[in-house]
Amino acid sequence: MLKKFNISKVFIRNYLFLLFFLIFSLTSCVETIVISSGVGAGLAYREKTIEDTRGDIKIATKIGYKFISNGLKNFGNSIDITVNEGRVMLTGIVRDPQKAKLAQELCWQAKGVTEVIDEIKINETGKITLQNIASAIFDYMITAEIESKFALAKDLRTLNYQITTVDNEVYLLGVAINEKEMNRAIAIASKVRGVSKVVNHVILANDSRRGKE
Repeated sequence: MLKKFNISKVFIRNYLFLLFFLIFSLTSCVETIVISSGVGAGLAYREKTIEDTRGDIKIATKIGYKFISNGLKNFGNSIDITVNEGRVMLTGIVRDPQKAKLAQELCWQAKGVTEVIDEIKINETGKITLQNIASAIFDYMITAEIESKFALAKDLRTLNYQITTVDNEVYLLGVAINEKEMNRAIAIASKVRGVSKVVNHVILANDSRRGKE
């Protein structure tokens, strides 16, 4: 009986690690999926152009490849990349502060990057427990719920926002038409069950960082 129990325990642990890896691998691709499925209905409400989107996908792809090549996308170091109009937001966890610094340097090497926002957390123990995996799954669920609430909110242009959650902390990136809409987005995210904090990196449509006339 003990032998069977150990085998089952190992199987469950391996399954959870695989699920954990899949979640962190997919987080950088969320906007591409949303755009491809909703562009027909949401294009008129997007501040971001199709050309901007193509550019952001190229940036995310190039940075993602550099991260994999430099060990920044694995169980010990997992950094998520979110890009909006050349603004790159980095979230996730690394073991070594030098890895976080390396991530920023690699981002600036990608053509088209105008800003790098560092929201990387440091876990110097380097240990990943079942609790960490469960937390990552819960973070994914929080992000999904906020995206759903944004989509249902008539006073929000959903496709202008990108959402990432790490350790119950929600990070928003994107463009708001005005302060009222931005505050509305923050309010919706903060009221979702399990959210401990909302970090806002949304800018207004007339912000000079957008480089729009």
